[in-house]
Amino acid sequence: MKALILSVSAGGGHTQASEALKKNILLRAPDSEVIIIDTLKYINPILDKVVIGGYLKSLKISPSLFGKFYYHSESDEGIANVTTVISSWFNEAMTFKLLPLINDVRPDILICTHPFPIEMVSILKGKGKINIPCLSIVTDYYSHYLWLHQNIDGYIVSNDEMIDDMVSKGIERSTIHPFGIPVCPDFLVASDKGETLRELDLKEGIPTILVMGGSLGLGKIKAIYEELLKVDTEIQIIVITGNNSKLYSELESLKETSKKETRIIGFTNEVNKFMRCSDLLVTKPGGLTLTESLICGIPLVLFSPLPGHEEKNGDFLYRHNLAVNITEISDCAGIIENLLSDKTALTAMKSNCKYYSKPNAGEDIYNLIMDLISRKRSNSSSAYKISPPETESGFEKVRNIIKIVELVFMKKFNGFHKLS
Repeated sequence: MKALILSVSAGGGHTQASEALKKNILLRAPDSEVIIIDTLKYINPILDKVVIGGYLKSLKISPSLFGKFYYHSESDEGIANVTTVISSWFNEAMTFKLLPLINDVRPDILICTHPFPIEMVSILKGKGKINIPCLSIVTDYYSHYLWLHQNIDGYIVSNDEMIDDMVSKGIERSTIHPFGIPVCPDFLVASDKGETLRELDLKEGIPTILVMGGSLGLGKIKAIYEELLKVDTEIQIIVITGNNSKLYSELESLKETSKKETRIIGFTNEVNKFMRCSDLLVTKPGGLTLTESLICGIPLVLFSPLPGHEEKNGDFLYRHNLAVNITEISDCAGIIENLLSDKTALTAMKSNCKYYSKPNAGEDIYNLIMDLISRKRSNSSSAYKISPPETESGFEKVRNIIKIVELVFMKKFNGFHKLS
């Protein structure tokens, strides 16, 4: 079996889901070939730098800008229509570069972990350019319109509540599978809590608070840590800063005068181990982080959600008593103290985490992949329809898009830098 996974490196979640799925496939079918492509980077590195670089800057400088885009594109207002048209035009122009890759790899199945390649594949299938089964792995706990397109053979979603919402948005119910977001097989192996605490030179029997801000180390982590130092209850703290080296240095300095035992961890592939040795996770509500925490059964305290998808992720957790929310950072110490003192509430949250976790996602998705491939092979129609190379107008269209996007983003973010 040959699988082509199309992702986009906007934050760590989409890439993590791709890697997790690859490992799950190879665990069950070691002879398979699984290729992961960073779609925009493959299509054009300059375009990737402008679009993804601009996106990441917007998250750091003005997250509200992304939030406005997210919510407007869900509404019926005129700006939503403009956003949808621009996005579709952009993705349609990009498909001319994606088609040769697909024809060259000749996969048995296409799997997308980001909305951009999902729409590109939908366009190619709609135009009859390819006839390959395609799966979409939705890496959030809510189904935004940007994820939803026709001609997709299966949607993997994190929870059952998404089904009716997606059906109301025009997706065929039979294509929606609430298997959960896949995690790496290693994440399902429970490490020994006591052993990890000893490795970190921390004590058993003292509440351990884990603080995370995703792979980018975003959010008000420094302020959260300062508030945790005010907690009257005896606690010990682990902070994972991801790739944020500035935050790592700042916390290392603060730790020197801290009365709370603290361990600062940079980027790590051992999140599973740190989650399983902790009693409470204080984090931003990214889709992959939430999925991993539910599997580990660790109660959540959420802070600094990105406007849009992370807010929607949080809403799901609050509804089901899986997490509490820090609206104001100054409330953090009180919230933590109240939770730690209420053993009944903590026990209920842990139980709910186990109930809503989806530890079998990898196996369920693999079985669906094999079923889709089997059904396709029983159909005699060709999966590939090689098209002639695009004309120069196709290349011109892409060059024009790059110039427009670059001008818009660079002007916008130069303005932000001048204001900051």
